[in-house]
Amino acid sequence: MEEIKDIFDRTFKRIFSLSNAAILSLINGLFGTAYPPDSSIDYMNRESTDAALKHHFADIFLVVSGEHPYHLEAQVVYDNTIVLRVFEYGFHHAMDRRQDNSFRLDFPEPAVIYLVDSPQIPAESTLHINFHGQGTFDYHVRSFIYPRHTLEELEQKKLIVLIPFQMLRLRAILYDKSGHIKFPTREEFQQLKEIVTRDIMNSIQANATAGNITYADAAKLADLANGLYNQILTHYQNRGGDQSMGVMLPGAIELPHDDIIFKLEKLEDLEKKIPALTEKNAALADENARLKARLAELEGKK
Repeated sequence: MEEIKDIFDRTFKRIFSLSNAAILSLINGLFGTAYPPDSSIDYMNRESTDAALKHHFADIFLVVSGEHPYHLEAQVVYDNTIVLRVFEYGFHHAMDRRQDNSFRLDFPEPAVIYLVDSPQIPAESTLHINFHGQGTFDYHVRSFIYPRHTLEELEQKKLIVLIPFQMLRLRAILYDKSGHIKFPTREEFQQLKEIVTRDIMNSIQANATAGNITYADAAKLADLANGLYNQILTHYQNRGGDQSMGVMLPGAIELPHDDIIFKLEKLEDLEKKIPALTEKNAALADENARLKARLAELEGKK
C-alpha cells in the first residue's frame, strides 16, 4: 500500500511540470478564481526545518501573479490530522517568506486533494486556534474529493490535469474492499478498457483539440496515465493477479517520445502564428486590390 501511495504522490507532483495555463486552470477550478491563462506562477521551496532540526516536506507551494500564494496537498488515504500538518507547513512557509524586519506572516490558501473517497472526509477541515487572552481563530482547509466528481464535472471545471487519476477506478475492479485481489469478469474487463480509452485518453485528446491544454501537456498527461496504469498492473500481478492483463490494450497508452512532443509543440507554435499570417495575407490582398484599382485607373486615362 505504501508503494502505491508513493506512486500517486509522485504523479501528483509531476503534474506541476505542465504549462502555466494548465496549472492556472487547476487553481481556478479548485478555488473558484478566474486567473487569466497568461498569469505568472512561481513555485516555492517545499522544505522547511523546525526548531528541533526536523525537516518537513509539503506537496506544492505556488504563487500566482506574484501575490496570491496557494498550498496543495494530495492524499491517497484519509488522515484526520492532515489539517494540523497543513497549518504547520503553512506556518513554516510564512516564516520563510517573511520580509526582514516584518512582523507579518502571510499564510497561503490551502486545499487537500483526496484521490480516494471515504465517508469520514469532510468538505472542509477546521483547526480551532485559541490565542489566550486575545480570542480564537478558525483555520479552514478545503477538501476536493476526486472520486465524487464525474468526468463531466472535471471537464466543466477544467480540472483536466487530474484526469490520469481516473486510473484509481481500476483499483475498485482489481481489489475488494479488504484489499484482496479479484479476478475481473468479462464485463469488468470491458469496463477496465473503457476507463483507459474513453475516460482518460479520449478526454486528454479532446481537451488538447479544444485548446484547454497544450499538445505538450496532452503528451505528458498520457505519459502519467501510462505510468500509473503500468504501476497498478505490476502491483496487481505481483500479488498473484491475472497475468494476461498486461496485453489488455496493446498500444492504447503509448509512452510519448520526445520527438513526438517536439512535433506537437511545433504544431502548437504554428497554430499561434496563424492569426498573424492571416492578418498579413489580408493586408497583402488589400494592397493587391489597391494596385489593381490604380492600374485600371491609369489605363482608363489613356
